[in-house]
Amino acid sequence: MTTYDFANILFSGPCNQRCPYCIGKLVDPALNQNNLNLFPLRGLDRFAALLRQHGIRQITLSGTNTDPQLYRHEARLIEWLRENLPGVRLSLHTNGQLALQKIDVFNLYDRATISFPSFDPETFFQMTGVRHIPDLAAIVRASRIPIKLSCVLDTANIEQVPEILAHCHQLGIRRVALRELFGRPVPWHPPAALRPNGAYRNNPVYDHQGIQVTLWRFEHTSCTSLNLFADGSISGDYLLTS
Repeated sequence: MTTYDFANILFSGPCNQRCPYCIGKLVDPALNQNNLNLFPLRGLDRFAALLRQHGIRQITLSGTNTDPQLYRHEARLIEWLRENLPGVRLSLHTNGQLALQKIDVFNLYDRATISFPSFDPETFFQMTGVRHIPDLAAIVRASRIPIKLSCVLDTANIEQVPEILAHCHQLGIRRVALRELFGRPVPWHPPAALRPNGAYRNNPVYDHQGIQVTLWRFEHTSCTSLNLFADGSISGDYLLTS
């Protein structure tokens, strides 16, 4: 029986956004070795063996300080994982900047989470350091897989949550994670329109007009994951900065 909820394959290298809250700034620099051009990834065979040993069937491709769709061998890695770990379910956690450009690869996953802090251009720029806002509507139309939106909560966008949820409802996005900043959470009080609907790994879950809204609190979550870092290190600590 598995002792982990899921596994993460983490990428490191230059990014196409400059988020001031990037968790990669808190990760040991020794772990953040550029692996965007490597195949196979450092430690991949050992990581796969541990996934088989623990029966892990959920893998997320994400990054500590970059976006996984910047990885040069993304499609090749997906193929390798499916061949070497039969039955695996693959998730992408991306900022969405390359989703349309790489939509064929995007659709090779089983599901995707797009980190998206605001629909307001100035707030988006303040929280990502770039002016280009991914076209979520076009991504949803072109996607053949379920999409969840992940929204980091900061002082710049905390009051925009109702607007963000309204946009998601309009686009047909039915799962949203509101993520507290790691180490310095900004207080957020759910409005009356959000009805309590349970909890997931110590994170409260709400219903808003058919949207499943989870308030993700890193310091409180009971999630467990096996993580392959860019330098080849493997850790079972969900809090990546530990």
